[in-house]
Amino acid sequence: MQVSGPLVTTQQFDSVLKNGRIVDPTNNIDGAFDLGIRHGKVAAVAENIALELADDIIDVTGQIVMPGHIDTHAHLSSPFNRSVDRAYGHAMLVESGTTTALDLAGDPTAMANGMLRRGAGLNVASLMGLVPHSTIKEDDPGPSVIRDVIADVKKRGGIGVKLLGGYHPFTPEVSADVVKEANDQLAWVAFHVGTKDSGSDMTGLREVPEITGAGRLHVAHINSYTRGMVDEPHEEVQEALRMIERMRSQWVTEAYLAQANGTNGLCDEAGNLVYNVAQNCLKARGYPTTDKGIRAALLDGYGSALVERGGRVVLVTGQEAVDVWEAASTDASLSFPVNPPTSAFTLATAKYDDGSFRVDAISTDGGSLPRNVAIERTMALVAFGALSMDEAVIKLSYTPSHMLGLLSKGHFTEGADADITVIDPATGRASMSLVAGELIMYMGRAIGKGGTWLVLEEGRGVAESSGVPFEVMELENSQLYEHWE
Repeated sequence: MQVSGPLVTTQQFDSVLKNGRIVDPTNNIDGAFDLGIRHGKVAAVAENIALELADDIIDVTGQIVMPGHIDTHAHLSSPFNRSVDRAYGHAMLVESGTTTALDLAGDPTAMANGMLRRGAGLNVASLMGLVPHSTIKEDDPGPSVIRDVIADVKKRGGIGVKLLGGYHPFTPEVSADVVKEANDQLAWVAFHVGTKDSGSDMTGLREVPEITGAGRLHVAHINSYTRGMVDEPHEEVQEALRMIERMRSQWVTEAYLAQANGTNGLCDEAGNLVYNVAQNCLKARGYPTTDKGIRAALLDGYGSALVERGGRVVLVTGQEAVDVWEAASTDASLSFPVNPPTSAFTLATAKYDDGSFRVDAISTDGGSLPRNVAIERTMALVAFGALSMDEAVIKLSYTPSHMLGLLSKGHFTEGADADITVIDPATGRASMSLVAGELIMYMGRAIGKGGTWLVLEEGRGVAESSGVPFEVMELENSQLYEHWE
């Protein structure tokens, strides 16, 4: 893309972002330019666009203007953790600077309903979580059952499915069948690793190459398996990186940078924790994996519970957290600070010899979980010198756009979607964001409404009847299915 000097044109722009530092590694742009928007698309990047050519001027002096953050792992609906309304996550993501999100492990109908109720302008694609005896009827489903479920998800507006290994594990054989059937239908498939033979840790990750077989897979939040539950964290990180290199042509991956995780405190009738993830959180600090352990961890301030407050979801601890957990009969959303920063940062910055990143994207794993710090933690890595600003944009926007096949996003080429995140370099936080040229966040507050539902062609009918604006994705363009036959 050629960046012009003072713009000479008769074109009238709907809006112009003036005097910002435009960063777009796709077009080798990093400097002081104006960005013109027309009909929701990027229309020009130039040294100076005359004021009279703009219907609206947005002054971004001293700010960094980058293609909108695309979050490849967020939570805006969920088949579990019913103690909060997940739809609050739309505004929470928007307020962090995100413009597009992949909702992992929810339900497409619930996601669309949440967008209607509490949408804040995001573009959102949805994966349905596979939960035995709920979203899939059997605990040990055969290939034909899996095939029908995936086909139905696509018709209901989802783009694929997620295996919830840390919560609802299948056998390795069933997990492999899910990957194969999703690949055969060109549906997205993600995996929170762990099967009935392993855990949500390095033992689970070690199973994944065989489960993938000759197929393609999104391995979710790669940092979640390098917390030192099996070996030392640095040893687990290096093993994970070697595994990613071996599966380079078959996996897409992301890591999140928050220290807090998200889990569920459900206990059975005997008082034992049900889910592997929550068990690991308590084991890490020597608490018993029981209701007594949960109660002690919450009272000690190690654990937190999610509550709705002021139209957002926040974390509380101590007796208030215990009360929330007990009021939900233990089926409550909890959080523990178990994500080692060194593991997350290493995975976020590690490169191959050719300079490309080993882990494709930086995500939040947030949304309704209050840890939407992808942008500010990435900017901290920039300030530290671990990433350049170009590299930050690659991790937050460009590569995620290619992961999902959203090729009109992630860059400022003329005609690209005018999805934009504006960052205050003094704070490292997003100060403004736009989707299709429309402001959805200003000064850290969501001002957008609704959103755009990203569906496959099979989901066009349900999207048309939903009343939600929609766009049709083509996963043939995605990194997941690059060179797929």
